[in-house]
Amino acid sequence: PNSSGTAYGIAQARAGNYFEPKKNRLQAIENMKQQEGEVWGRMIPDLNDISNVSGCVYAFTPPMYWPEEMANKYLGGKRIFGMLRDPYERMVALFRGNFGDLYGGAYPEYIEQCDVDGAVKKMMQDYLDKGTKFADGCTFVPQAEYFMGKYGVSIPVDNRRFPDSFNELMVEHGYDHIQAATQDILHVGNCNEVWAGDLSCETRALVREVYAEDFKLLCESFHYCDKSENTCITGVEDMCPHNTSKKHTKCSEK
Repeated sequence: PNSSGTAYGIAQARAGNYFEPKKNRLQAIENMKQQEGEVWGRMIPDLNDISNVSGCVYAFTPPMYWPEEMANKYLGGKRIFGMLRDPYERMVALFRGNFGDLYGGAYPEYIEQCDVDGAVKKMMQDYLDKGTKFADGCTFVPQAEYFMGKYGVSIPVDNRRFPDSFNELMVEHGYDHIQAATQDILHVGNCNEVWAGDLSCETRALVREVYAEDFKLLCESFHYCDKSENTCITGVEDMCPHNTSKKHTKCSEK
């Protein structure tokens, strides 16, 4: 792994070390922080506690499920930004990550053949049939839920244009010193040649059913209103296949 990724992993592990007092964890993170750095998200020890509502760490739980005191402490009076990602592309990335139950699930029977369509179809069927919204680290929660409530996201950031969209936001809000470079970005690495274009019409329909509000947000926020569009993150290494001509374009995508 690159040095930035290693540093992030060490900091995250330290922040989430439940066997160490929180004040020690917080001090350790402060000591690791670069000059003019900020402590956000999973770097905050409190946000590594487990939510009684979701069963996930608070950092991955929509703020509308947080206790009022915690939400106000960390989000009150702040402008809250959040990445907004294409649902087809997001499900493909979860499949390719194959991280296990703590984040995104594991799909060994599909990974071996790089059967992204079979895996994503199973994800969506499990969500609809078994109520698995909070499963696998809350990775299947609709993004729209993070925009809801008093402490929801108010500034959507276009994940399709990451890292440029993030870097532009940081400069716009006076954080010129916080910029995501290519070598800083962690990404999935299995089945590099599959993408949203490999999803069948049936699977795409299931994704649209589960993430209807996410598609609506994409249209309202960035005018990405074509639900038949296949996307990938061109600014991140290995997130697009070499051949993007492979796609399902004849589905009825309403």
